[in-house]
Amino acid sequence: MKKFLYKIDYVLQRFFTSLIFTFPLLKLLKKLFFFLRFKTFALEITNNVVITNFDKPNPKAKINFNGPCTFSRNIEIDYCGGITFGKNVTVSDNVTIQTHKHHFENLSIFDNITSCSPLILGDEVWICNNVVITSSVNSIGTGAIIASGSVVTKDVQPNSIVGGIPAKHIKYRNLNDA
Repeated sequence: MKKFLYKIDYVLQRFFTSLIFTFPLLKLLKKLFFFLRFKTFALEITNNVVITNFDKPNPKAKINFNGPCTFSRNIEIDYCGGITFGKNVTVSDNVTIQTHKHHFENLSIFDNITSCSPLILGDEVWICNNVVITSSVNSIGTGAIIASGSVVTKDVQPNSIVGGIPAKHIKYRNLNDA
């Protein structure tokens, strides 16, 4: 039954994030759907966004939004390990966030053995275009920026700018008052 509900959730999210729901009146319906689904009006979601548990039913599969978040186009977020989004998190186009991984050593791939890990994104995090965040990441610190095209495999420090494949620290943001 839960697998069936997952599929309905997936289809509804694809439907409500289709282009037709960018028109003002229909956009209100999309806001209402995401409020009913995630209990917050703080989400700004554009097109083709799915935020769901892609793994087997799991009691850790919870998602929290601590403030406004913006999700752009073509985003898939798997929260089977649990995700907490801080305030003012921006997720740009073509981003994939995974919190589960498949085990394959000494197993048949058809055994479909997985494990999950939690992820916390701090306030003011910006995830640029074409980023993949793997299940080995547990924390993206407050004020961090993930450069376009990066594959994040390790935790990201607060106010750090990371980039590359795999993502490496580039520099810290200069946040001095001007």
